[in-house]
Amino acid sequence: MRATARASAENCVLAVSGRITIDSAPDLRTFLLQHLAIPSCESLTLDFSDVVYVDTSALAVVLEALKAAGRLKKAFHLSGLRERPRYLFEATRLLHVFNNVAK
Repeated sequence: MRATARASAENCVLAVSGRITIDSAPDLRTFLLQHLAIPSCESLTLDFSDVVYVDTSALAVVLEALKAAGRLKKAFHLSGLRERPRYLFEATRLLHVFNNVAK
């Protein structure tokens, strides 16, 4: 997994790529929580456009980030979910939790 960040005004966009598995999920967790802690980052978008595979540990990290964003009164969005990652979110019935998911 690789991750990059860019900010525009109060929106932070975190782009991840590759595979997010039990081995890389802790790094994603750290990356997400660090950016949520930035005061100027009022809205965080997690871009999954280049993610080819996720397992349930990735789902757990994304849900944790969503909860953390809620506690901090910040918006959290997913974008770019495709194929296999999208299927896992749908199969676990978690996609509706992210009602702002862009294709």
